[in-house]
Amino acid sequence: MRLIRTSFLAGLALCFTLLSAYSATERKLPRATHEVTDMAGRKMVVPSVIRRIYVNKPGSVLMYAVAPDMLVSRSLWLTDKTKRYLKSSFLQLPCVDGSVEEMIRLKPDIIISSFNINPKTKDEADRLSQKIGIPVFMVPIDMGRYEQTFKVLGELLNRQEQTGRMRGFIHTYFDGIAIKAKQIPAKQRVRVYYAEGERGLNTDPSGSFHSQILDVIGAVNVAQVAIASGQGMSAVSMEQLLLWNPDVVLVWTGMGSLMTTMHAIQSDNLWARTRAVKNNKLYQIPFLPFGWFDRPPSTNRIMGAIWTAKLLYPDIYHYDLKKVTREYFDIFYHHQLTDDELAEVLHPNPQVLINSVPGNH
Repeated sequence: MRLIRTSFLAGLALCFTLLSAYSATERKLPRATHEVTDMAGRKMVVPSVIRRIYVNKPGSVLMYAVAPDMLVSRSLWLTDKTKRYLKSSFLQLPCVDGSVEEMIRLKPDIIISSFNINPKTKDEADRLSQKIGIPVFMVPIDMGRYEQTFKVLGELLNRQEQTGRMRGFIHTYFDGIAIKAKQIPAKQRVRVYYAEGERGLNTDPSGSFHSQILDVIGAVNVAQVAIASGQGMSAVSMEQLLLWNPDVVLVWTGMGSLMTTMHAIQSDNLWARTRAVKNNKLYQIPFLPFGWFDRPPSTNRIMGAIWTAKLLYPDIYHYDLKKVTREYFDIFYHHQLTDDELAEVLHPNPQVLINSVPGNH
């Protein structure tokens, strides 16, 4: 009996040993991988199943729309009002500043980089990937390539259902904007100044991704300045602005709900001499949960283009802004707006916007 018991215990111990060895071997097996090509034409090997994503700041809103559960960090400045529109799981992610050390520490399967694609940025992506041993997948920041960008990311991350909804939205509401814009006669194009900085004396000219919405919808960007690389925001003088004398001024988000730039413009005697201010054509761009026009220059610009098109050309672009905004927030922010929230996001400056934008009542 004792012999049988000893043999049983020995067999059991052997079984545990084999199981432990099997488990250790299984853990050491490399993950399945496959080769992909990013939108810069760069080939790389990535895990067959991607679970963890690090994304640069310009691509943060894009990747929040595609796969918020895959993100390992967040990098955007958030206010208490902003947070109400975002998932609690996203808010709990560590806030990072984009350092290489952070990328390594967070152990993503892949880095998604959304920016201009050119030889310089491709070389930077190659060097970063080689340095940290993590593939860097590039997608363009250009608004005209959203359809392809969504399709590529859906396939890469196996999120075709979500990116299909995103593609459906732009087909329904966004794609027709550029087509109609080409049909607007030159004499009927609205001359616009995009006011940035504390006093509104910074801007971005035509051709900059920071002001691309104006190019897309058929407006004339009056700013005749050089494109500032990186963060943009070329400085202009009040004398230049008075010479340009825009029909409409669109005010950037600035410090969110504080609307410091809007208040500065409204209280400035020199600004009061511009045609836009004289004619009450000074508009605060919506900014919840992120600026609709820019900063970050990501998929938030889709809703911004729709809003701006409706604002400047209500007889050409026939949108039900309430309906479209609800759909956009549901698809791109995974959030169903209440009536109060809808009013808040559409009318950041009610005394101006409610009385000035047809169809917003």
